[in-house]
This record gives sequence, structure tokens and C-alpha cells, in this order.
Amino acid sequence: MMKSKLTIVKKYAVLMMTVIVCLCMQPFAMTVQASQPKVMVVDCKIVQKEIIAGQTFDLAVTIKNTGSRYVDNLKISVTSDTGDIVPAEGAGNGFLEELPNGEESTFTFRLRAADGLAEKSYKLSVVNEYDDIWGNPYSATDVIYLPVKLEQRASITDLYVDDDAVLGDSVEVIGSVNNMGAGMLYNVRVRVESNYLEENDTFIGNIDTGKSGSIDILTNASATTSETGELSNVVVTYEDKEGNETELTGKFKVTVNSPVYDNVEKIKDTTTKINKNIIIAVCIAVILIVALIAGTIRRNKRKKRILEEF
Repeated sequence: MMKSKLTIVKKYAVLMMTVIVCLCMQPFAMTVQASQPKVMVVDCKIVQKEIIAGQTFDLAVTIKNTGSRYVDNLKISVTSDTGDIVPAEGAGNGFLEELPNGEESTFTFRLRAADGLAEKSYKLSVVNEYDDIWGNPYSATDVIYLPVKLEQRASITDLYVDDDAVLGDSVEVIGSVNNMGAGMLYNVRVRVESNYLEENDTFIGNIDTGKSGSIDILTNASATTSETGELSNVVVTYEDKEGNETELTGKFKVTVNSPVYDNVEKIKDTTTKINKNIIIAVCIAVILIVALIAGTIRRNKRKKRILEEF
């Protein structure tokens, strides 16, 4: 009988222990689930001014542990599904032994934009893999978009001024703007800057890759050139797709002379003689007119006397 009672007590004790253990484990499991770590990208910067197709660049990615517990063995990777942007050095990975909750860490990756890309934004995935304090693995993926531009490169060639000019003459400046890059040159404008020519400009428009635009500016010679041989400038301004301006300068030489006469004294003598001849001619004309008038009057008087005699 006593043995039977002891058995019942043991069973109740085991049952109670099981219930207690279950009750204790349930909130613990809920606490673990609520404190799962979360690592995410909070900032992304291109170290260089811009990303050019076919060139390398540095990408700084900042991640943050937004969970309530630290994480271990954090591995960050940058990948492109289409291969448009690939690692230029290494495998495009970074590693961090531990990242406390609420803390940030920045990784810099050297990447390369593939040749032949169009001018647009490309998708890049940032994958974070890490363990919690109990060794459970986690993974989080963020997607960023990187704008890729085409290289702009221009040159000025064949600058030419027709002839040496005389002060006040019209002067034509001609030449070419050449698009030597992979990107379009937008809103190309050209102006003349010179101490000897009036400032003037012209609008060319867009120049496609491998093409040229013509410079043809008509201006006036405004000052005689000095003996220092100072050069004049042609300034080309063009824009990229976002409207950012770039200037390119080409130099040319122009000679502006003062009006020159072969023999100033001869010109003066000629002018004096011409003036004298004009005066003489005027005097002769006056004398002839007076004589003509006098003759006319005399004829009229004679005719009147003859009529009175009759």
C-alpha cells in the first residue's frame, strides 16, 4: 500500500516538473524569437564623383545592426546578377567578427563597371550573412541602384582665322569640335575670348559619339595686336545628361593692324590740290553764270531800244 502511494507521488512530482519546465521554456523561446538580430544597409556612397562605363570605382557601404543583440561572424557580399558591375579586386566580400546591437560598420569595395554599358542605373545586391549569440545563421539582402555614365571627351581642331585683319574689319573664326568619348555631348556652345576681337558666340547643339560640330563665328577686329604675341581663345562648353557643364579651351593667333597709307605727304598734297581745283572750278562757274546773266540783260535792253525807235 505504501509502495503504491509512493509511486503515485513520484508520478505527480514528475508531472509537476514537466509542467514547470514547459512553462519556463515557453517565454524563453518567445524572448529568443523577439530578439532576432537584423543587419541592414543604411548608407551607400560612391567615393569618386561618378561611375564611368569601363572604369573602376570605390563603393562605401555602411551596415547597421538594428537588433537588440550583437551578431557574430558577419560576412557582407556585393553581387550583380547580370555581371554589369563586378569586383575589380578580390571577391567582393568583407568580414567582421562581431557587430554589437545599434552599431554601424562601413566596408569599401573596389568595383568595375563593364564596358559597353548604356547610360542608366544598374542593380547591385548587398548580402549580409551572420550568426546570433546562439550560433543560429541569418541572411539579409538589400538592393541598391548605381548610376553609370558614359565617358565624355572632346577636342578642338582646325582653328583658323582667314587673314590678317585691319582695325574695324570683320573676322571669321572657324574650326571643329570633335566628340572623342562614348557619351553624347549635349548643348555644345562656342564663344570667342580675345583682347583684339569683339566677344561673340554660337550654338552647335548635340554632338554624337564619333561625330564633329563646326565652329563658325563672325566677329570684328576691335583693337590692334601687341608685339607680345598674345593668343586669343575659343571656349567650348558642353553638358552631360544631367546638365553638368564642362569647358574646353582652344587657342589661336590673330593679327590686327592699324590702317596704313603708303605716302602720307603725297596724300596731303593731293588733297590740297583737289581742294584748290574745286575752288577754281567754283569761281569759274560763278563768273560764267554772272557773264551769262549780264549778257542776257544787255540783249534785252538792246531789243527794247530797237522796238522804241520803231
